[in-house]
Amino acid sequence: MKKVLTVIAFLSSSLLNINAQNFSEYFTNKTLRIDYIFTGNASRQAVYLDGLSQLPSWAGRRMHLSKLPLEGNGQIIMRDPTTKQCIYKTSFSSLFQEWLVTDEAKETSKGFENTFLLPYPLHPIEIEIVLYNAERKMAANMKHIVRPDDILIHAKGISHITPHKYLAKNGSEQECIDVAILAEGYTEKDMEIFYKDAGIACESLLSHEPFKTLKKKFNIVAVACPSIDSGVSIPKIKQWKYTAFDSHFSTFYSDRYLTTNHVKSIHDALAG
Repeated sequence: MKKVLTVIAFLSSSLLNINAQNFSEYFTNKTLRIDYIFTGNASRQAVYLDGLSQLPSWAGRRMHLSKLPLEGNGQIIMRDPTTKQCIYKTSFSSLFQEWLVTDEAKETSKGFENTFLLPYPLHPIEIEIVLYNAERKMAANMKHIVRPDDILIHAKGISHITPHKYLAKNGSEQECIDVAILAEGYTEKDMEIFYKDAGIACESLLSHEPFKTLKKKFNIVAVACPSIDSGVSIPKIKQWKYTAFDSHFSTFYSDRYLTTNHVKSIHDALAG
């Protein structure tokens, strides 16, 4: 029986020298979660807003807000709508953009879920999301205004918290990088097995550099997301399972490639 441990790392502000004054000028200590749908094919792409949520705290950087830590195939830019000044910028690479270079994308159009975490604004802000092609030219973009007092921004992470255990706890999210290990393909009765497997994964991770030397800079938490079935889906042998995140092998028809397009479900499990 195959099981999957999904590891997601969130960069906290811990390893940064926090410049709280600049951060607090535009943002509060909460997270703005934005869900988008990336759609299209190899010839044309588009971005659509799918939903907004608020999470209880912010674990991202608080300095160099308008600079990109890494280049990616896309960017999100937060601007003051009056002055057009960039107040926060981040980058990403998506499964959708990877799919665009497949043969399937030449023949059909699809939509992919994408979720991004941004600092929560104190005042209305303009957000622009941009997708780039392989030549670094803009392939699609979208601009929209987010008003922090919008009653349709869903508050999450306050109740219905997924059961979890810390495997390593070395400080707050402002002091450490948080790593979450999610259960996928573990039923309720499998959870003790999951915690054991997650512990093995944690020990293995911390035995390698740079984690070994910097292990006091990490928190590692095991998140017990129950599935109806044990194991994950293997389309090649017509084995389909009902799991927490609907992951499966044969992504892009590559037998060993296991992913999920249910990104919102992952973030819902991690909320709080």
